[in-house]
Amino acid sequence: MSEELYEVAFSGAILEDADIEQVKAKVGAMFKADATKLAQLFSGKRVVIKKNIDQATANKYKTALMNAGADCEVKSLSEAVSSAPLDKPLDKPQEKPAVEPVKATEKTFSGDVAAAPQTDPLGISADDIEDLNVNIAPLGSDMQDEIKEVAAPDLDVSGLDMAEPGSDLGEIKKADEPPPPNTDGMTLLDP
Repeated sequence: MSEELYEVAFSGAILEDADIEQVKAKVGAMFKADATKLAQLFSGKRVVIKKNIDQATANKYKTALMNAGADCEVKSLSEAVSSAPLDKPLDKPQEKPAVEPVKATEKTFSGDVAAAPQTDPLGISADDIEDLNVNIAPLGSDMQDEIKEVAAPDLDVSGLDMAEPGSDLGEIKKADEPPPPNTDGMTLLDP
């Protein structure tokens, strides 16, 4: 049986009687964080400090952060998974960003690396194109939907005949040689 896992998250909140600069100094020393990392931790956004840990380890992190004056959150990962909305539509179109991203061109790449293909360049997805909207057939099913009977063509074969069984079809018989010419009325003169 697997043990329940937890995560420790911090969103920049501090305890009531704590001084923000002292809390930043203590948290920075605890995590050996530089100014950039501290700015990220105290930005007001929820930052996961440690996850996939057991409850005892999560409680140690919480105690250490509370002693430093930081108010953190310990949350069970199984609750996070079960509390996610199941009826959320998957095909919800994403909002366009306020700033259009710069699209890379082939000139920005060097070597044999090709530019990444544009996805959704015209706002058309594969589901919108009838020829691309396909499904995979279940295992063992026929690949052709229906077999159509083809009518035999009407051919006129009245001018053809067949050779007798056992005939030699490879040789063409020569016609009988004509008789030699009649030379009875001819004579030869002496020289």
